[in-house]
Amino acid sequence: MRRLIKAACLLALLIAPFAASAAGSVPSGPCRLIDPSTCPNTSELVRATGFVQALGHFAEGTKVGYFKADRSLSEQAASALTGQSTNVVVLDGKRYLFSGCPSRDCRGNAAAVILNEYGQIEALGISSFHCGGQCDDVRHLDFYIKTDAQDDTVVAALKAWGTSDNVRNGLFHPEADDGIAGRMDVHLIP
Repeated sequence: MRRLIKAACLLALLIAPFAASAAGSVPSGPCRLIDPSTCPNTSELVRATGFVQALGHFAEGTKVGYFKADRSLSEQAASALTGQSTNVVVLDGKRYLFSGCPSRDCRGNAAAVILNEYGQIEALGISSFHCGGQCDDVRHLDFYIKTDAQDDTVVAALKAWGTSDNVRNGLFHPEADDGIAGRMDVHLIP
């Protein structure tokens, strides 16, 4: 009987790695920035070692007034990405789109980040009401793209995210999106 139990345990140990690799769609282990495919959602990505630093490096100290006046781009993006989280969207070209909205204000305010397969940030999208002294009544979409990553796939993915029902359904006044196509700006980062 003991031999039978030992044989069953040994068989289970031999089969387990194959069963785990066959599952494939479920990331195993912690989310790692250097391999975004291991990150199932935005919350996990934001907690990954090095993400906040990578976001700061990408934005290079740019000051903007999207959610609050005269704050760093990376600070405002991080505030949205650390709020309400969504699942990762896998894009063509081994790219990954992660998005979220500020925990206290998901009514059209949001951010998205696109990473390549190595975890390098290629683009950042912000949906906001451009807040200086006072916030606008209409929503804007601002996209920041690395000049070497600029291509139709990245821009199309950000536009699709920014005009998606997921972002639009939270608007307090749906008319804030009237003419949104004229309020999409692409900013190139060297």
